[in-house]
Amino acid sequence: MSEMAIGGTKDFEFNVKDPDFLKEESIWEEARRVYSKCKDCRMCVTYCPSFPALFDAVDRHDDDVSKLSKEELALPLELCFHCKQCYFKCPYTPPHEWRIDFPHLSLRYKVWKFKNKRAKITDKLMLNTDLVGKMSVPIAPLVNTLSSAKPVRVLLENFMGIDRRAKLPPFNTQTLANWYKNNRQPVKGQNGRVVFFTTCLFNYNYLDKGIAALRVLEKNDVWVEIPQQQCCGIPFFDIGDIDSATQKALFNVQQLKPYVEAGYDIVVPVPTCALQIKYEYPLLLPDNEDVKLVSSKVYDLHQYLWKLHEEGRFNREFKVSMGNILYHIPCHLKSLNVGYRAAALMRLIPGTKVRIVERCSGHDGTFGVRKETFDMAYKVGSKLFEEIQAAGADLIVSDCPLASNQIEMATGKKPLHPIEVIYRAYG
Repeated sequence: MSEMAIGGTKDFEFNVKDPDFLKEESIWEEARRVYSKCKDCRMCVTYCPSFPALFDAVDRHDDDVSKLSKEELALPLELCFHCKQCYFKCPYTPPHEWRIDFPHLSLRYKVWKFKNKRAKITDKLMLNTDLVGKMSVPIAPLVNTLSSAKPVRVLLENFMGIDRRAKLPPFNTQTLANWYKNNRQPVKGQNGRVVFFTTCLFNYNYLDKGIAALRVLEKNDVWVEIPQQQCCGIPFFDIGDIDSATQKALFNVQQLKPYVEAGYDIVVPVPTCALQIKYEYPLLLPDNEDVKLVSSKVYDLHQYLWKLHEEGRFNREFKVSMGNILYHIPCHLKSLNVGYRAAALMRLIPGTKVRIVERCSGHDGTFGVRKETFDMAYKVGSKLFEEIQAAGADLIVSDCPLASNQIEMATGKKPLHPIEVIYRAYG
């Protein structure tokens, strides 16, 4: 499979059917091959902790990759948090003959590690967003109060490895799916029919953002359905639990396929989840034709709305100016390669200016909350935080709720999702 990105058409180096996929020595051999190219380029040295760790190790051995120990080979792959900045900036990704795909090499290593060494129960629990969400929503006020209490945060740090300084997502008092059952507004659906993939973050944690998204779609006469669905599965990549990620993929494809066959598009409001369904599902299930059908109909939320605009069907009856906006582009939105459609949509609002900032927040999944990586994550995001503090913007905006958490934790400024800006602009 392929995608369009910087440098033209790109493929991926991740073949779960390769008989050597989980052979340890094959993984180290591939790591040495990739490192031998990366050490001479070093373009990615500022992107994340992986590459400084790699280059420091190579320099200690006088530029000789063959002398790296297993621990030195593993550390850069351990530190990768799949922001994919290196992938979409790298000039040597497939179909280049070198076929460099560092994020998927990291994932392959983590899959091997999980198969052989397993993961802690606490790590598995932290990544099971469906379970945690279903348990927490019925008692959300209590959970939200406890999660900010210092004694509880100390316990979470000691027993779950969640850094006490990290900002955790709040929980909704009801799921977005349940809210919509009771609050659907009548529309004709003349501008399209979509399945709204709620994502765990909108369904369990950020109800206001989800409501804004659904109301904007209704405002544009789009018929919305929210079928049964599970987590997209990407959190399990953090520990290499590819079997759980694949199970999530199979379940969601089975739920989404009938809608796609009935002419529905799939709209996803969080770039990470859209990326998972569109590009990772076909890699996890390479022989599944249903996956190809479903992934072909996945749209980022703002990409879908911009499509309506290009067709002359987007509702531009804005009533409120939104002032000066500093818009943070999440890394996974770049990997989706759909353009910066949210920025374009916000610029349609009269009296509104949008400035884009392209810096990683450093959060990405659990990397920004785990004790052992919190400081590294904060360092990755530090330039972004400084730019936001100096901007003097009326609004800070980001598509990624977790990046927004990181920004709020570091700057005290609470970002909006772009769809919330559009919702407010409608008045």
